[in-house]
Amino acid sequence: MQNAQARIIASSTADNLVCAAAGRISTTQGTALEVYARTKEKENNASLIEKVVGSGHTSTLEHQFFTVAFDSVSVFTEEFVIEFRLGSYTVQSRRYVDYTNAGFYVPSLSDDLKPAFTDHMQSLFDDYAKLLALDIPKEDARFVLPYCFRSNFFCTMNARELLHMILVMTKGRGSHYPELKMLGESLTEQLRSYFPNVPDLLAKRFPPAGNRTPERYCSPAAFSADAFRMPQPETAEVQLHTLAPEDPMQMIAGAEAANWMICAEDDAPFAPEDVITGERPRELELIHAHFSIRNLSLAAITHLVRHRVQTVLVPHIAQAALKNTYLLPESVSQNPEALRIFKEAFVRNTQTLKALLAKGLPADAVPYFALAGNQLDVQCAMNGRELLHFMKLRTCTRAQWEIRGCAVDLLRLLRGKCPELFLHYGPSCFVTGKCPEGRLSCGKQHEVCEFFGTFR
Repeated sequence: MQNAQARIIASSTADNLVCAAAGRISTTQGTALEVYARTKEKENNASLIEKVVGSGHTSTLEHQFFTVAFDSVSVFTEEFVIEFRLGSYTVQSRRYVDYTNAGFYVPSLSDDLKPAFTDHMQSLFDDYAKLLALDIPKEDARFVLPYCFRSNFFCTMNARELLHMILVMTKGRGSHYPELKMLGESLTEQLRSYFPNVPDLLAKRFPPAGNRTPERYCSPAAFSADAFRMPQPETAEVQLHTLAPEDPMQMIAGAEAANWMICAEDDAPFAPEDVITGERPRELELIHAHFSIRNLSLAAITHLVRHRVQTVLVPHIAQAALKNTYLLPESVSQNPEALRIFKEAFVRNTQTLKALLAKGLPADAVPYFALAGNQLDVQCAMNGRELLHFMKLRTCTRAQWEIRGCAVDLLRLLRGKCPELFLHYGPSCFVTGKCPEGRLSCGKQHEVCEFFGTFR
């Protein structure tokens, strides 16, 4: 079994000079380059950074960047890390990479529980391999993979956000999960070579973890009596709760006029497509939509949360294993043998989890039993500009089919509320007239544009 690890593999090349210069510039005479030049001659840069950070001015840390390789961690850890939206992430795709031999993380378990855990998780990987052998696409076979399967990804953050994430892992809600705490402690020690005392200074002000314990989210006591009902397939359902303001077109036109983008003497009427296709469509940010998606698979949630300019509320992953509904792909439902393997995997997972909890399985191990096809109900709030970005990517034929279906449903609801604006939203080829996918283009731009030009 591989060992999960998080290793800093790159950092800003100026060491702590930029952070120290940033700590000086607000109170020091001279130009930016003069302050930086004098900082290079100072010997107290580390102590200055600690003094500034200790005073609560942590923004100076944002000038130092780190890239972390998360190697062979669980996908549960991946989901936790990607929640921190002031970072850049590139993840090994489950749509294209074969995960048959990826392996899985094994939490700390007693000797009487560990063999049953490992045997069960291996059986799920065996099911995944069987589905692939039946020509089920990787992006559909992955739904039977448990959330202990190994994930690999790169993460780049500034020092302030990285230190915040580490504190959440070691002092906050992540500290209750040994894997997360171990990775956070490892990163803390690596960062000490850059900022020796800063982690301790920030830890003093970090709020206590409170009641966000595994027992609150991951034990049967936290759920209704039917928590362990037999798994059943469900279909995602999108609901648009609010679109503000009530007249988005008036808001955009007024904002454009106030911003001198249009003038009273202009002969041409206001055209929303000019804003949508412009280089700086900030007027769209004044519009806000609140929507929810019921029964969205964990796999699709990873596509949703990557849109970082939003508010997204995702329940604890463990609740997916206890809610116990799942997505049934069409490729599986049309193949009798694949359908049998797929359904039996979810039933066996429920039975094994229930049996091991009865034998004392710790609550912090429950998240690893969630399968990628298990579902949760999520809530989102996006402004109009992020909605445009979301639609350009997720209504594209290259998008994963589940999240694409949700995006199309949401766009239909938005068009029902304000057709004058949202009739101009859709995939990139529809909005801009050009496909950005290059050689991976679907080659059906005419048909795609025709569809989004007419559907309601």
